[in-house]
Formats: sequence, C-alpha cells, structure tokens
Amino acid sequence: MASASELVTELETFYKGYIDAFNREDIDMYTQTFAFPYAVIIGEKGLALCQDESAHQRFYTNISISLKERGWARSGIDQVKAWPYAENLAMILADVTRYRADNSVIEKVRATYTLRREGKNWKIVALSEVKPPFLGPGAVPRL
Repeated sequence: MASASELVTELETFYKGYIDAFNREDIDMYTQTFAFPYAVIIGEKGLALCQDESAHQRFYTNISISLKERGWARSGIDQVKAWPYAENLAMILADVTRYRADNSVIEKVRATYTLRREGKNWKIVALSEVKPPFLGPGAVPRL
C-alpha cells in the first residue's frame, strides 16, 4: 500500500503531465488523463457529462479555439495541492496562469479535480472552477 506522501507525489506528477499534454496540444495524451464518462461542474450551468472520447475531443477543441482567440500560448502551474482519499481516489486543487506568447497574463484560474486510479494511471472523473474570491477546499491562499 502506498503512503499518503507517495500518493501526493503521484498526483502532482499526474497534474504536471496533464498540463504538459494540454500545452503541447497533444489531444491523445490529454484524453488519456480522463475517465469516461467524466463531469464538468459549473456553478452557473450545473453538471455537464462528457460521455466518451468523441465528446471529449469536441469539448477540448472548443476550449482550445476559445483560448487561442484570446491569445493563449501556454499555461503555467502556480501551485498544486493533492489530497488522497484512498489508494484509488483523490482530489487536486490547482492554480494555473494562462499566458500569451509574449508572456503577458490572460488570466489566473483555480480548479479542483476529482481523480480515481484506473490500473496504474490516475484519471479525472470531475472538474470544477473555483471562482474568486472563494478559495475552495482547504482554504489554500491563491498565488
């Protein structure tokens, strides 16, 4: 059985890979970070389920187009906090900054992710944005 600190390290590594795949626009690798179906929970809109890979690819394409229209070039991780719930269930809270090619900031985003382990791999089963001024789980200060 893995210790809590070992699981935290795994989860932090997972999240770095998730952002790296998104930045490289590697849709195949990015898709592998999700379990199907998964949920996107938005306060204004409620629950949206992404049932399968084709729906996920449409969702990813829409997000990518929207970000690029705003000048997005990459996302940088400001901080990641991980809380294992069990050996195969966990939560991540992450602060990310979205940048333009000239390194100017588009926006700062905080999100939470619920993950479960499938075999040896962690997969996202739900994600939500934490809007300012709220801090979300753990009341972790924003960076």
